[in-house]
Amino acid sequence: MTTQITVDIFADIICPWCFIGKTRLDQAFARRPDIMPIYRWRSFLLNPSMPPEGMSRQAYLTAKFGHAASAVYGRIAMAGLDAGIDFQFSKIQRTPDTRPIHQLLLAAGPDSEALANGFYQAYFLDGRDIGKSEVQDELLEACGLSRAGLAEQLASAEAQMEIDLQDCHTLGIEGVPMMIFNDSLSLAGAYPPDILLNVIDTAARPS
Repeated sequence: MTTQITVDIFADIICPWCFIGKTRLDQAFARRPDIMPIYRWRSFLLNPSMPPEGMSRQAYLTAKFGHAASAVYGRIAMAGLDAGIDFQFSKIQRTPDTRPIHQLLLAAGPDSEALANGFYQAYFLDGRDIGKSEVQDELLEACGLSRAGLAEQLASAEAQMEIDLQDCHTLGIEGVPMMIFNDSLSLAGAYPPDILLNVIDTAARPS
């Protein structure tokens, strides 16, 4: 018998720790084939003041981390390799405004997990400019989606994004990933699969 649990993931698509955290979560669930996760994408903005056109990656790193950028991303790269992700940070040329991406992910509903994975890979592995609408359209198409097909959902996606951002403020979420299991158990950070399994097992236990 399969047990379903909901997992709300507050994340931003340009957050490498969010990619690591989701990958580790997938690895944990792979060890529990009798537990099925129902993922719900929730919006968080790492850079709420990012201009709509985004900015160059180098300017972004300098503004955010200064001379510490190399050391910070070196640690992230090592954590990524441990999770099976070979980050290609040197390929990234632009850091996008992720608001339009969040709206697409919210509009995608049950397909948001596959779409998010596509965005993570396009950005962190291929270095693509995911702020470009043509790149977004290509990633949508790879998931069997289109803007036209999501028109109704997109009409309310911006409002849903603002609700998510308000929820972040209400819940005191200042960093991501933040995972909430069955609306009751929360875990902040990109934890190893063994720790995630403890939370998964607790969430799946009959109340």
